[in-house]
Amino acid sequence: MQRETRIAVVGAFVAVILQIVLAPNIAFASIVPNILIVYAIVVAMCLPASASLWIAFFMGLASDLFGFGMIGSLSFLLVIATFTASRLYGAIADGRLAAALGTLMVFILAVNMLYAAFLIGASSTSILDAFIYRALPCTVYECAIGLVLYPLMSRLLEARTHGIGTAAASLKQLR
Repeated sequence: MQRETRIAVVGAFVAVILQIVLAPNIAFASIVPNILIVYAIVVAMCLPASASLWIAFFMGLASDLFGFGMIGSLSFLLVIATFTASRLYGAIADGRLAAALGTLMVFILAVNMLYAAFLIGASSTSILDAFIYRALPCTVYECAIGLVLYPLMSRLLEARTHGIGTAAASLKQLR
């Protein structure tokens, strides 16, 4: 196992623990952020697709099994989102932080909107409650977490096998 993959797996365990212990305690106006969504998408942008897909699947499954959602729904959404985010980021990444943060925000919004659609289908939640009161506020909160997490993980997972630079690599070029 490569160094970057080991770091990502240890980070996934830390993210699951933070989701269980920290996330309910930093809820703002009953909005609990899902740290696992942010971490899975960040790792997908920094690692090759095969490693990030497994991490996303098991993180989503752990989230579902700990009672944060319907079994299998977040696993499914995270695998689709990480695969697509990895491919899109590999195509548009030019080492600028704006491309990374834009990709991160788009996929966090997509996962939250699709997860809200699953909530509507599985329960008697109204469309307004699912999208306006859950998906959009969670997206904003998770994007704020992603603004902190991406530069950190980009620095730790510098060697991207796609041959595309990370934010840390572009900072080295400026020096």
